[in-house]
Amino acid sequence: MGKAVSQKNKKKIHLADFSGIILGVLAVIILSIANPKFISGTNLGNLGQQASINVLLSLGMLLVIVTGGIDLSVGTIAGFAGVLVAGYITQGMPVFWAIMLVLLIGAFLGAFSGVMVVYGGVAPFIATLCMQTIARGFTLLYTHSRSIFVSDEKFLWIGNAAAFGIPIPIIIMVVLTIFLQFVMRKTTYGRSLYAYGGNPNASYLAGINTNLVVLKAYIYSAIFASFAGIVLASRMAVGSPLVGPGMEGNAIAAVVIGGASLAGGTGNAINTLIGALIIGSISNALNLFGMQSYLQKVVIGFITLGAVLIRSLPEKLKKH
Repeated sequence: MGKAVSQKNKKKIHLADFSGIILGVLAVIILSIANPKFISGTNLGNLGQQASINVLLSLGMLLVIVTGGIDLSVGTIAGFAGVLVAGYITQGMPVFWAIMLVLLIGAFLGAFSGVMVVYGGVAPFIATLCMQTIARGFTLLYTHSRSIFVSDEKFLWIGNAAAFGIPIPIIIMVVLTIFLQFVMRKTTYGRSLYAYGGNPNASYLAGINTNLVVLKAYIYSAIFASFAGIVLASRMAVGSPLVGPGMEGNAIAAVVIGGASLAGGTGNAINTLIGALIIGSISNALNLFGMQSYLQKVVIGFITLGAVLIRSLPEKLKKH
């Protein structure tokens, strides 16, 4: 039955659905022409590694947005995961078990947000905003506002090594994107996710356990965020209490630019990957021009806004 519901809720593909990708690609092309250094092999490699963190955050965010929700806690959960894994490893815990424990803690934080949304009736915006504050507080309490430096070579391998000439963070990014694309398109959970996002009442009447679908989305979002924090801590060789706040903005932008609707029911992992790479490319190119990071946020904000407007204006005009 879940499959039948998902089929009913499939929407026709319109050019407006890819407005963010089109706008982003045009911006990247223009910036590449203006500064040829952008397309150098070294720069593209650095770009891929930098963007991998936002891709991981965005993949988790995508699951929540498909349900029609939002997760404002992903940035602070990533920061909390980074300091936790750094702390555990410096205390002598084996790398594998440190990572597993941090992912488990991340899943618990995601479950807490999900329970508040599903069973507590709290709006996703409020529930995850509260979790953002909680995770931030835990981070500062754990670190006493001090960075935790890591020298374990096995851990640093994750963020700095390469296989067949490809940096490990890029491999992780691609593998998890393909995996999530498969899950969302080919599994019962993925079809239930789209069904719920397209029409919650119809999916419930079709026999889908809608509470579990939404709860899992928040758990998986937090796990992806925790993994992003682990990879970032490995790349930087430090768990920093300064990392995290604000990262959720780029994740939301990547999902929207990738064509997902904040109303729920649409979006996919590959387009989200493209959206995150576009954001990373624009920031990278603007860095080459020497533009301040604050101004870069303005540019990305306008591109995201343009993508939303292009998607929503046709529907508004039809109503009038």
